Amino acid sequence: MAVAIFGQLSRLAFYKAGYTRWVEFPTRDKSFQDVIFFEEKIYAVNKYGQLYEFDTKTRVEGITGGIHESRPPPNVPISPYTCRYLFGCDDGSLLMLVRHVGRPRKTKECETYEFYIFELKRNGKEWSKLVNLGNHILVIGYNSSAIISVPFLSKGNQIWFADNQMELQSSTRHPIDQDIGIFDLDDGSFQRILSLVKFFCPPVWLLP
Repeated sequence: MAVAIFGQLSRLAFYKAGYTRWVEFPTRDKSFQDVIFFEEKIYAVNKYGQLYEFDTKTRVEGITGGIHESRPPPNVPISPYTCRYLFGCDDGSLLMLVRHVGRPRKTKECETYEFYIFELKRNGKEWSKLVNLGNHILVIGYNSSAIISVPFLSKGNQIWFADNQMELQSSTRHPIDQDIGIFDLDDGSFQRILSLVKFFCPPVWLLP
């Protein structure tokens, strides 16, 4: 099975072996920002932080499901450049990472300046704020989101991020620098890398 976020309205569609066409999910909702396969289900999140859950094992034609019973995480600002990512954990819980992109220093550059992490326990109904990833890192980018356990004695509790503002980078009038780097949750610091490199296409992570 393949799942896609498509179109200007960012809707969801899926394709299964034997199908002759892509089929839209059983919801007319839109503005989806991330979708993952996790524990034989499909989870998606929209720009408002609303979680959706769909069953891929149903015997009826297509997919069943819709809005998850959990409410969006509270007190999280929404802006045109706020992005959300989903992660499935080994213990059955879900993580939602909220990334804020803007101009915090009143410069022309548009860069990531803040992250929030929320956890939804297995069978849970409420998101809780998470401040420590332990020996894990979150990797996010234009095409992927993954949680990785780092080797012994390596630095965990970090977020590695690549750019997802390709329209702003490719602007011929007011192009901006790349927004790629590492955020350390221990001290709240950002390490920027490859900011002046101009990519032909969106940079992607190559994960093991």
